[in-house]
Amino acid sequence: MAERPVDRRKKKEKEHRQRRYTVAVDGFSAFERSTLSSFFRLAARRSPSYVEVPEADRCDFVIADADQAVALNHAAPSGRTGITVFIGKQAPEGAMAWLARPIDPMHIMRELDALVERRHTDPGTLNEPEGARDLDLLLDDLPFVADAPAILALNTFAATGPDVLVVEDSAIARRFLQVRLQELGYAVYLATDAEEAVAWLRSRAFALVFLDVALGPAGGLDGLNLCQMLKHDAAFSITRTAKVIIVSGLSGPMDRVRGSLAGCDAYLTKPVSDAEFQRTVLGLDPRLSPRVAKPRPK
Repeated sequence: MAERPVDRRKKKEKEHRQRRYTVAVDGFSAFERSTLSSFFRLAARRSPSYVEVPEADRCDFVIADADQAVALNHAAPSGRTGITVFIGKQAPEGAMAWLARPIDPMHIMRELDALVERRHTDPGTLNEPEGARDLDLLLDDLPFVADAPAILALNTFAATGPDVLVVEDSAIARRFLQVRLQELGYAVYLATDAEEAVAWLRSRAFALVFLDVALGPAGGLDGLNLCQMLKHDAAFSITRTAKVIIVSGLSGPMDRVRGSLAGCDAYLTKPVSDAEFQRTVLGLDPRLSPRVAKPRPK
């Protein structure tokens, strides 16, 4: 009997989690390098795991200081731009992962996880080690966005806006929202499940929170539960004023009613059009207007 697409995806994801990847650090101060090295040692048992190596030309991924010309010059000519997490004021052309300072090791780990996912799902990925491209995994997630090829465009804008949290268990969906929000100047934080989201929401104030409805096993917290908690639970008072946007593949009238009853401020359905996304964010954040006129990177 033929293996179903969902079974193939789960099997592939399990294989990915069991893999170990090598990472080189290029640039940074002695203190920053020491911090990163310590974090990689402490996170050696997670899945996927990352092991620091000294050779930038013989590794799976690179973490580069985007504010140091030497590190930038190493990445572009060698063709490593697409496998590098750049940290600094802005990323060079062709980069797929970028974070602003201050350095947050957890955010770096999430960017590396996204690069791993992209290596195994995006047919345009550079340096793909296995040669064969698993298009089934890519097609499973692409319906998230109406203009899917554009979601992997480079973000070169510095984070000048407020903090935003994206709670989404799909790597492709997270990446779309992350890139578009960073293009608008937001500092984007990511959570893959309800547990991570709760930790962020209890410790940090966010201007906007994007919630997928389905966030894991049936019976657990979903996006609607989180929205209700955020709006009414005193434990989340630090970010009580956040605007909540539900992003879901559930598009029926009753689904929207459930979102409204949960207290969401907007409801976007997948596939998300770029125009609807921008219109929704602009309506919820008036401070966005000065930034939204900036041209999108090519």
